[in-house]
Amino acid sequence: MNVDHGMLEAQFENVNSLRNYPFAEGESIVDRYGRELPKDVIVDLHIVAPCSAANPQEGFVPSEAPDIRLSSVHISKYMLSACFVARRGPDQCALSVSVSAESFMPYFPYRLEKLAGTNDAGGIVTFGNLEFPGFPETYFFKDRFAGDSGVAVHPCCIASTKPSGVRRLIDRRSGESISGDVEIGFSGYVLSRSDGKRFNLYLDKGADSELASECAKISGSDACGATPISTINGIRPDDDGNIVIWFH
Repeated sequence: MNVDHGMLEAQFENVNSLRNYPFAEGESIVDRYGRELPKDVIVDLHIVAPCSAANPQEGFVPSEAPDIRLSSVHISKYMLSACFVARRGPDQCALSVSVSAESFMPYFPYRLEKLAGTNDAGGIVTFGNLEFPGFPETYFFKDRFAGDSGVAVHPCCIASTKPSGVRRLIDRRSGESISGDVEIGFSGYVLSRSDGKRFNLYLDKGADSELASECAKISGSDACGATPISTINGIRPDDDGNIVIWFH
């Protein structure tokens, strides 16, 4: 990164106020009205967004990274806000942060909140030790020229992820659903084991005899007057009398 000012002025906490970071090398931070955004407004940025790769763990290609750009910045006597737009192919999402002047802290990481688009994007932004103006100023960085969509963020500030395949578990009978961090438990004698990305369920030793009903211990097909199960949805058991049920 090129530094525009004398390095004698730079200290650890404000060195990013003297250069274009966290924006890409050579990117202009002049808005559509010809005003340059002070370099001490945004001094650090980290955004996580989905990439276009089907499986980035198998090999990430930089061209598949999401394109993230600064769309606008608003500074007034009472508040500070910034908006970023992330694009991945035809998909687009917007993230923003708003901080009141009263609670503002320089060099503090503020969480970016979703405005629109995917729930799989997020990040933090850090502002420098800026001065709030006496009158509102809004910097727009889109449409400065044909095809312009804002100030490009430096690639080192972007992390790409593959969105989760399972978003929600739904009980179709009751309509209830669960999402987020969910703990799945099983009754006694049912054990679970993870094998990579797969989970296996199996019965503990002795479960067949402990869980068997009194009727199951009585010989005869009509024990306890119960009607034996011969098929499930038209599927008959194999030669060992087993019917395998797959959960999807």
